[in-house]
Amino acid sequence: MEHALSVGQEALWFINRMAPDSSAYNVVFTLRTHNRLDVPTLARAVQLTAHRHDVLRSTFTEIDGMPRRVVSDGGLLGLEVRDVGEVGEDVLATLVRAEVTRPFRLPVGAPARLVLLRRAPDDALLVFVSHHIALDGPSQVLVLQDLLDAYQAMAEGGSPGWAPVKATYDDFVTAERRLLDSPRAAELAAYWRALCEDAPTVLDLPTDRPRPGHQRLRGATHVFQMPEDIVAGLVPASRANRTTPARYLIGLFQALLHRYSGQRDFLIGCAATSTMGLNRLGVAGYFVNSIPLRTRCGPGSTFREVVAETSGQLREGMDRVDYPSALLPQALGLPRASGTSGLFQALATTVTVGRQAPLFALAAGGHGTTADYAGLRLSGFDVPQQEGQFDVTLELVRDRTSIRCALKYDTDLFDPGTIARLAEHYRLLIRAARDDPGRPVAGVPLLDDGERARLLAFATGQPHLTTASYGGTR
Repeated sequence: MEHALSVGQEALWFINRMAPDSSAYNVVFTLRTHNRLDVPTLARAVQLTAHRHDVLRSTFTEIDGMPRRVVSDGGLLGLEVRDVGEVGEDVLATLVRAEVTRPFRLPVGAPARLVLLRRAPDDALLVFVSHHIALDGPSQVLVLQDLLDAYQAMAEGGSPGWAPVKATYDDFVTAERRLLDSPRAAELAAYWRALCEDAPTVLDLPTDRPRPGHQRLRGATHVFQMPEDIVAGLVPASRANRTTPARYLIGLFQALLHRYSGQRDFLIGCAATSTMGLNRLGVAGYFVNSIPLRTRCGPGSTFREVVAETSGQLREGMDRVDYPSALLPQALGLPRASGTSGLFQALATTVTVGRQAPLFALAAGGHGTTADYAGLRLSGFDVPQQEGQFDVTLELVRDRTSIRCALKYDTDLFDPGTIARLAEHYRLLIRAARDDPGRPVAGVPLLDDGERARLLAFATGQPHLTTASYGGTR
């Protein structure tokens, strides 16, 4: 049976056609199990879960010139088991990485795979990889929760006690089409046009190499933890600016991009979820909708002003999040820029880990986070993913005591050292904003004495020069 796609799915379908070998839109959730698993029972649980969520039994293909989702009765998704022996952690990470980067053939195969990498009967990694066209992050958590619930019930001789799923992904597609056919769509489009009108659609960051003519969707990730002083000061600083920690950090990311690009006006994206998403009803699918944020930062703009502008835009934008962002370039009358990711080339995404379900905490908490679920002792296993979608993506995962950060970047444009410096300067600006929110963003020096000396030596060919030779200026 064939089904229409959502607007977001159609956009991902065309991206996949342009770069079918890319893994930039592969989403992964890896669980480490510390119990002896009954593999035949786990395999049966996979089949039951695929029957419950028809997106796991879908291929994405083209019919009469239109992308469509075709649902099969079964057989697409199974459990792949590989005994890898007592390999070290580095080898294990390499094996997981190989699964993450393996592309999906959407027209002919399942848009997801479950691979069990076993080092020992009581030490294994369950690697769940899906293409974003099928599942977003919360949907992956939902599917794994159903899978483990089924495994526990069947291992105990019963059957899954799942609540009935009273909706399907088609209900989301129908709701979206109804919205776009309503007067509300014109109101939403008008809001986004007013926000984005005349904004530059290219963020001109200084790159290590020229931008290629065709975006190849290849990337890497720089991961770091925020220092304790930044974590401790985040809530007081955001309250002083009358905003939330997440919006505060996004605003300072925009300030950083302003300093790097020198642009006073540009757009970035902020990852969000449609309010019409159906995860709350047990439906797995793709409900992501990134919204644009406009950055205006002049020579005298202060941290407080930039953060206030970001906070206000996010507050208003989240009320209008249901208008598909994939339609915005068309609504603005813009051609797709060759070699770029469209309306914006930088994205920010934030996750706050509270008292959610244990599996969500594992997904967000990172390497070594532990939880008990479905009679199993589980721990998280970090692996880079979704790299190269944009020039730069900032991903922040925050709990009560830490902030884990990932800067994902396009490796056609940037070297690792450049992104590491970007992370250093982000921390520098956060501290500067905390200490003096009324300070102009442009007034904070990004180079310390050591960096300035190296630049002077490189520019002049005289390695003996230091910043003191030039009066110690910054």
